[in-house]
Amino acid sequence: MVSPIRVGLIGLSASPTGTGWATSAHLPYLRKSPYYKITALLNSSVDNARKAVKAHSLGDDTKTYGSPEDLANDPNVDLVVVNTRVDRHAQVLLPSLLAGKDAFCEWPLDRNAEVARSMVDVAQSGGGKTITGLQGRFNPVVQTLRKLISDGRIGRPLSCTFIGSAGNGGATESYAIEYFVDRKVGGNILTIASGHSKKSD
Repeated sequence: MVSPIRVGLIGLSASPTGTGWATSAHLPYLRKSPYYKITALLNSSVDNARKAVKAHSLGDDTKTYGSPEDLANDPNVDLVVVNTRVDRHAQVLLPSLLAGKDAFCEWPLDRNAEVARSMVDVAQSGGGKTITGLQGRFNPVVQTLRKLISDGRIGRPLSCTFIGSAGNGGATESYAIEYFVDRKVGGNILTIASGHSKKSD
């Protein structure tokens, strides 16, 4: 049996607001899988990280951090997983990338292409392995459509219409995710949902 990959999870809140993606998607999988073990949490403060450890019944041996640099320096973290607001991805991840840690970052990488390029440059100089979470493209419906097109079963598409549904978007937005309507943040229903469903080549 291979030792589990030791994970430093960034953005797991004791009382999630916004999309709560760390709580609803990442945490259940990381806990269930024998291949991963959460060894550290990074939140906006050590106190908030401790509250999250308690709220989610993580082990007492889970390290808690309020500083990205402290997480980057933890020798018991192999993989850093980022689940914060889009415009905070680089801020919390760059120290770990520079330290050469492997990293999983949700899409979009950050608020704009310039910041995303700087993250890629730092990751390359650090030498760790990186992956961006674009799980939507692995949805069976998206995969079936991709195969139909690549096999030429429907001819050569000249245009398409993308229709989707989500729990947010429209004329009004929940206060908890009001940052979705702020273009400077870079995370919204278009950049996230569309990016997740884009084909990979």
